[in-house]
Amino acid sequence: MRFTLHDLRHCLADHLERDLAEIGEQARLVEDLGIDSLAMHALLIEIEELGGHIPEPESLERVCTVAELYAAVVADTVP
Repeated sequence: MRFTLHDLRHCLADHLERDLAEIGEQARLVEDLGIDSLAMHALLIEIEELGGHIPEPESLERVCTVAELYAAVVADTVP
């Protein structure tokens, strides 16, 4: 089964206890969604359980938006 952007958005909505409509592709993880390092760690574990993978730390340093996080967890690269 392939991990999709929709899966990531649902995972974020569940993890953050927010409505799915609030989790757009261009939402910024820290500024808009309030994700800190501890929340990111927990989120990455959930993503891995759903079929994504945990990117290298260097890739995560460049991730700012939901779309960039998706790119990182499916391809381990950030556009």
